[in-house]
Amino acid sequence: FLFIPAQAREPQPADGAAGVDVTTALSWRAGRDAASYDVYMAGDPNELALVGTTAGVTLSPSDIEFGSTYYWMVDAINPDDANPTWGSALWSFSTQEYALIDGFETYNDDIDARTTIFDTWIDGWVNDTGSTVGYLDAPFAERRIVHSGRQSMPLTYDNSAVPFYSEAERTFDTAQDWTVGGADSLRLYFRGDAANLPQALYVTLEDSAGRTATVSSTDPDAIRTAEWQTWQIALSEFGGVTLSRVQTMVIGVGNRSTPTAGGKGIVYIDDIGFGRPAATQ
Repeated sequence: FLFIPAQAREPQPADGAAGVDVTTALSWRAGRDAASYDVYMAGDPNELALVGTTAGVTLSPSDIEFGSTYYWMVDAINPDDANPTWGSALWSFSTQEYALIDGFETYNDDIDARTTIFDTWIDGWVNDTGSTVGYLDAPFAERRIVHSGRQSMPLTYDNSAVPFYSEAERTFDTAQDWTVGGADSLRLYFRGDAANLPQALYVTLEDSAGRTATVSSTDPDAIRTAEWQTWQIALSEFGGVTLSRVQTMVIGVGNRSTPTAGGKGIVYIDDIGFGRPAATQ
């Protein structure tokens, strides 16, 4: 009952865990009398390589990537023992495919505290486009039509008058690094309405130096579909923007570069993230 194993044990992430954050630290329960630990990890259980040595019981590998499965083990080292190396079991975990940029769950209806959805996502009342973010009366966020969680962002557009496009714009307090973890794509979910007139949905990114790039959807009828759809955009399409310093994100309806009169409607946005999908087997 009082025996303490010499091997490292009780791994975190737990063996077989899924959706693990790419910034996670590996940790384990100490082995008896261990002076240090050698940590081995790889994407193939037959190709484990040393990724670090530590005197503690945590280690943060620098190259964990989105949408990947990793195998790892820890050798407990006690140079004073007749058997100086005690290997742990082989463990595994899978990382998340996307890190959340905005799931729209944090906003409420407190106008005085400026914690409403339209205080973060600026609309036509401020940026002089045809957009309205949220509803005019509380609750301001959408709470019935959601992709996940409790809320989504309703984006009402009116492109019938100048400037003939509608934008919701978020500027981050701190520039965002969307290159970590081998990220290669931006993903968002959107849902339209059958009453909408065909219009292109687009995303514009601006970095901290003011460089911008825009990617438009190829199907203007997509916003007429009353079902949630995934829009996955290769980050490489935002040419010229420093993706390690993303300062502003714009979600728009219409065509800002060549604006023409369009219609009115509503689009719901949810679960915006960056990352990389897992490779198909």
